[in-house]
Amino acid sequence: MATKNRTVGKELLTTNSTIYTVPPRFVASVDSIIISNANSSAVTFSLDWYDSKTTTFYTIAEQVTIGGYSYLQILDGFILQPNDTLRGLASVASVITISVRVKEEYLTAPQ
Repeated sequence: MATKNRTVGKELLTTNSTIYTVPPRFVASVDSIIISNANSSAVTFSLDWYDSKTTTFYTIAEQVTIGGYSYLQILDGFILQPNDTLRGLASVASVITISVRVKEEYLTAPQ
């Protein structure tokens, strides 16, 4: 199986924005998510993932407060299937940045 390591990033808005979508014919292992606040004040963010097979959103973090000029890291990984997505939003636009490190593995047979 071919493997590709990627890091993707996104500045969050006040409405849900897609951060990452697993390509078709790939499975992705999410190894790390870093959430950083570039604002001097505390801001809240929410993060969830979408299971494309069941068309269901699952909450990872809901209205979590992150202090000014600080970051947090999620190291407990999980697996996403083809076309699954991560999305997020923040209470203030363009001050929260999400960086996601994934390992994508090519599926030799369709799922």
